[in-house]
Amino acid sequence: MFVQAYHFLSESGMSNMHGKKHLCFIKWKFLEAKAAAYYYHGLILDKGTEPACHVTAVCCFLAADGLLSESKKACFTFCLTAPVTRSPPLWGAMKHLTQKIPEVAARKSQMYGYLLEEEKALQALPDLPDFQLSLAPDDYILPEIDSAWDRSKWEIQSQPLKEHLEDSEDEAETE
Repeated sequence: MFVQAYHFLSESGMSNMHGKKHLCFIKWKFLEAKAAAYYYHGLILDKGTEPACHVTAVCCFLAADGLLSESKKACFTFCLTAPVTRSPPLWGAMKHLTQKIPEVAARKSQMYGYLLEEEKALQALPDLPDFQLSLAPDDYILPEIDSAWDRSKWEIQSQPLKEHLEDSEDEAETE
């Protein structure tokens, strides 16, 4: 989806001022999403019992850490692209992951560093699994229009302003 949006914006004319900023935003969020994907893929692989699983998991954690660093640079580029904006505060899942990814990457690379050096062939960045979307939109049929929305049946109660003011004065006097 990020690739489609980036491709579409790249092909459309960048005549407006915000086009380049949109591209920077998409790149920044793409890198964040990819860092999260490698982190969670590494957690799944780390559950394995074979040494190769741990090595691949460490590669995923290190890739997530590198992508997180790149996403911070992309955020900085986004903020400096015209119109210049402040850096947004971290929130949600990325607030948690910006703390967790570097910790886990450092800890796991220390734990399995010896395996990483033994199996240098597996140090290449593993491919992320390609999952089908688990959610698909259901077809939705709009309900019939309620009769209350039919303008031809609306009756507008008109009351001259003078009568309305007299009625409100009478109500105020009785109180």
